[in-house]
Amino acid sequence: MPRHALAPTLALLLATPAMSAPAANPSAAAAPAPQAAPSAQMAQLLAAARLWEARNRADMARGILEKALLIDPNQPEALRLMGLIEIRSNRLAEAEKRLKQLQAAAPGSAAALELDDAYRIATRDKREMANIRLLSRSGKDEEAVARLRKLFPRGAPSGDLAREYYRILSGTPDGRPEAIAELRRRTREHPDDMALQLALGDLLTDREGTRQEGIDILYRVSQRPDGDRRAALDIWRRTLYRVTTDPAYYVWFERYIKEVPDDKAAQETLAALGKVATAEQKQTRDPARLARQRGLAQLERGNTRDADIALQRAYQKRRNDAEVVGGLGLVRLREGRHDEARELFTRAERIDPSSKWRSLIATATFWGTVGKAREANAQGRPADAETLARQALAQQPGNENAQAVLADALVAQNKDAEAETLLRQMLARPKPDVGTLRTLAELLQKQGRDDEVGPLIASQEARLRGSDSELRAMRADLLSARADRLLALQKRSPAIQHLEDAIRLQPDAPWTRFTLARVYRDLNLPALGRSVIDDGLRAAPTSEMRYAAALYLNSVDDIDTAATVLAAVPPAGRSEGMRNLAHNLVAQQLLRVARQRVAEGRDAEARHLLDQAAVEAKDDGHMLASIGREWIALGETDKGLSLVQDWLAAHPGDPHIDIRLRYGELLAAAERDAALRQWIADSTTLPGITAEQRHDFADQSLRLALRETGRQIDDGELAQAQRTLDAVPAAQQADRRWLLTLADLREAGGDYRGAADAARRVLATQPADAGARLTLARQYERMGDTGQALDLVRTVLAETPEDDIDTRLSVARRFTAMRREDEAADVVAALDTRFPDRADITVQRGRIAQSRGDFNEAAAIYRSARGLEQRESVAAGPDGTPAQRALAGLEARRQGEVATAVMQSNKSGDDGISKLHATEIPLYVRMPHGYAGHAFFHADTVLLDAGTLRGSSSVGNLPFGKIPALGNAGLGNIGENDKGVALAAGYEYDGAYNSWRADLGTTPLGFLESTVVGGFRYRADLGAQAVTVDVSRRAQTSSLISYAGARDPVTGETWGGIVRNGVHVRYARDVGRVGLFADVGYGLYTGDNVKTNREVTVRTGFDVPVYARRDQRVTSGLVVNYWRYAENQRYYTFGHGGYYSPQRYVSFGIPLDWTGRYAKWSWRFIGSAGWSFTYEDEAPYFPTRPDLQALSGDARYGGGSGGGFSYTLGATIEYTFAPHWVVGAGFSIDRSRDYAPNRAMAWLRYLFDKRQMPVPFPPTPVRPYSAY
Repeated sequence: MPRHALAPTLALLLATPAMSAPAANPSAAAAPAPQAAPSAQMAQLLAAARLWEARNRADMARGILEKALLIDPNQPEALRLMGLIEIRSNRLAEAEKRLKQLQAAAPGSAAALELDDAYRIATRDKREMANIRLLSRSGKDEEAVARLRKLFPRGAPSGDLAREYYRILSGTPDGRPEAIAELRRRTREHPDDMALQLALGDLLTDREGTRQEGIDILYRVSQRPDGDRRAALDIWRRTLYRVTTDPAYYVWFERYIKEVPDDKAAQETLAALGKVATAEQKQTRDPARLARQRGLAQLERGNTRDADIALQRAYQKRRNDAEVVGGLGLVRLREGRHDEARELFTRAERIDPSSKWRSLIATATFWGTVGKAREANAQGRPADAETLARQALAQQPGNENAQAVLADALVAQNKDAEAETLLRQMLARPKPDVGTLRTLAELLQKQGRDDEVGPLIASQEARLRGSDSELRAMRADLLSARADRLLALQKRSPAIQHLEDAIRLQPDAPWTRFTLARVYRDLNLPALGRSVIDDGLRAAPTSEMRYAAALYLNSVDDIDTAATVLAAVPPAGRSEGMRNLAHNLVAQQLLRVARQRVAEGRDAEARHLLDQAAVEAKDDGHMLASIGREWIALGETDKGLSLVQDWLAAHPGDPHIDIRLRYGELLAAAERDAALRQWIADSTTLPGITAEQRHDFADQSLRLALRETGRQIDDGELAQAQRTLDAVPAAQQADRRWLLTLADLREAGGDYRGAADAARRVLATQPADAGARLTLARQYERMGDTGQALDLVRTVLAETPEDDIDTRLSVARRFTAMRREDEAADVVAALDTRFPDRADITVQRGRIAQSRGDFNEAAAIYRSARGLEQRESVAAGPDGTPAQRALAGLEARRQGEVATAVMQSNKSGDDGISKLHATEIPLYVRMPHGYAGHAFFHADTVLLDAGTLRGSSSVGNLPFGKIPALGNAGLGNIGENDKGVALAAGYEYDGAYNSWRADLGTTPLGFLESTVVGGFRYRADLGAQAVTVDVSRRAQTSSLISYAGARDPVTGETWGGIVRNGVHVRYARDVGRVGLFADVGYGLYTGDNVKTNREVTVRTGFDVPVYARRDQRVTSGLVVNYWRYAENQRYYTFGHGGYYSPQRYVSFGIPLDWTGRYAKWSWRFIGSAGWSFTYEDEAPYFPTRPDLQALSGDARYGGGSGGGFSYTLGATIEYTFAPHWVVGAGFSIDRSRDYAPNRAMAWLRYLFDKRQMPVPFPPTPVRPYSAY
């Protein structure tokens, strides 16, 4: 809609006449109080005052009003007029006095309301009114109208302010009809209110359909003595200059000149229109001539097609009519078909030799040369364009068009000085062209002389009348260009200001809006960017605006809305770019659905959709790369790669570096590392590659190296990983990703300090880098400095924006790992509120619940997260999506099993006495109970064989039972063996912060001696430390006597069956990489006919990782043992327990433990070497029977010191040969002075649920109940 500049408030107050009877406001809360009619004398004075006021003679009007107020000091209309005059004269204090006087004299009257509005707009509401005007001028009409209505709560004001009120109101689509309807109603009710008439006429002249009605109203206002003649004529004149070529307005030009006879421009226009009318009256009835005239008339209106039709019709009848032929030449000339025009003019000149045809031949020749010059410019041949333009100027020196083409050619050849000189000469003409100004402005901008552009435009503004919109566009372009340069320098704030100013000048500029919206998007303010685009669509829903909007919406992944916006552009009116975007959006929609189908496990449908998407995107290399990525994810790598390979092969003329970059990403996704390395090398040698693209390939190379390093770290190839990192160019070794990968490498090698140093190198240049700070916090934690680690994580949280989801989730994970679940939950709750129903946030919420021990809640959360992942089309890795992995890990806690084994142990010793061969065949059942508990059952078959007691040997060789006291008369060989089945049941609980186990059972039923056994063990996890308390009653399995008991071969009396009743307290703590532990135990040993014994044990030491990888681990350390028994009960005569019980035992051992896994195998190899120091007291043969001791001659076992070197070797291996089945085997040997047992075992385990997680390590042999 055409706009007029809005005059300041005071000017409006001066420019229009007052109303004799102000109209009541229909929207006011209450109607104004009615006024009594003035006397005849008073009415005459008021009419005179209004007349002088309308003629801008405030002095005369004031004098008359002073007389009126002498007659009646409280006359409302006189007070109103006087108050308005005081406001116009800027005598606001006097105006206020008149207002108060009027409000006292006629409270609530129309006069009082009008003066009150005028006074407050001139004083306290002056700034707000100025802001409303500014909003209206800037194209923010909706906001302007909203604030206008608030400023005038009673509705439209009366008097002088009415015109401005309705002008601003009409700026909105709904406001214009409202304003016109209200003005029509008010002028009907108050036909003598010239201010309302002027406001209505002003609005009606904006539209062609009501323009003549509006001019008629303005004419009538100008004829009224109380009308504002100057304002009416000014609007009338501005209106006429929009219709200078339309004969329909001839009469209005005539009337205007009668009113303003000295307006030369209007006189010239009237004369031109008169000639047109006269020519039309003289037309003959010749059809050819009439057709020619109609054609030329259409041509004058710019309607070349209709002109061509009319003249062609005439040409069919009068082929030798020079006027018709020449007319067609004019059509061709206007169409830019200069060669055809020249031929037609030549024919016309042959038919009717005339100077006008010769002139037109010259004109066609000239314009043909100019056209060829312009075409050369368009084709990128500025040198040819310069030559042709100079030829044209030789024909018509000083021709503006030829000079413009020459200027463009000079600019394109960077002949800036010559171009500037020419352009300034062109601007010096009496009527310069706005295009020339634009070219010069662009030239200055290209040279970085932005400061000269504004003054240049201002200097030409007065000489370019009628070019307001072009000047606004030029200023907008200047601001946009400045913004582009600022954006290139990353100076976003001033760039935004320039772009917003540009949009205020040119609200319908789609690409300025697009640029501003993208800046807001890049600042993580996509909603603000969308509002910029939405405002543009409301202001100018053109095809270009829709295209810009669709591009922006596509850039923020709002594909559906982008497609809807673009669909409003008719297919016939779409540019190539629009058509390409439309195909791209369809392909994206298909791709999105395909990803969803993959997430749902419907791969066949996904493949069909991907094929459809590829058809839509057949000409879009970037989109084909995206589709190829999905084929690779589906396992069809070759098909995914071929999409882009084929596209590149079909476009051989251009290296298409951007598409080659995308292909490199596909090779990376396919893990075709060797091919990627070669691709990068080949691509960087191609011509035309930019520095930015070369940098992108270098970045791909860096990421390739970092991926290889990551795999090598996972595989334990740390030395090779270091070599891979070292091979990265030195310039890229300062990259934060390289440094953080170096930190990962050092951390994997146990070099936590080195890892921390790598993270600090990142922080030295990027102090706020959250990833580096969290890496450093992790190293602090590993080194045992939990406090500093927590402080750093909290600092990262405090400095991380609330919408930075990834960093805040990383913080939550770190809090969870450090067992600060409440802090982690606060972080995740805030994210969940701000970004509801996101899969990654939901998964972390489940991990926090799991870490707290709320396993059922965690399972429910993980299951809901799986649905969210499907909705978000989260790609699954080899072991599933994050939610699937988390749920599988949780479900593994519910694993149940049935297992059995065969265990064989052999201890050398005296046949029938201390020797022992034991076979155990445990049957173990473990039943899950929820996620934290398991019930278990044992039925373990035990076979013990101590060999054969040679009863006939000499008594001195038979230290067994009562033989040393009672002799062996009549004894033969006696087999010492036993068997039985141990039964047990129990329950174990494994929570987040504690675990416990309770069991109750028997030593093997069937043994000579059997008893009830059991225990309770509790473990509390306290972060980096743990405390375990174990209270138990367990069998002593060292020998036949201690485990099963024995029968005296002489008397048949039994003894043995030792149980330890005791407690163990263990404390463990991690200090950095080192694990410290200490164990203190006390036990009471009892049995049948054996002496009670007491034990105190202490075990302490440390372990440290020697080699640590994801799938392997080697540890070593130091172990110190101290034992002390009250009684020496190691022997086998009656009353002894048959178990090793020194009075002092100290040992030092260095263990080595290697455990790992590969594929379905897991293993553990252990070994240790140590030295021990022992001391044993002498012991009587029969400690519980003095009588037998006496009969033995007080025989005693010797005591003394001992010890020496010892070592242990052992191995276990386990294989998962089916999802539910595991088999394993193992052995161990111990070697020390007088002690050399061997053990071997094999086991089979059935799992209730399929094993989905990686094979655990170390292996877990089946444990018999006797080993609890």
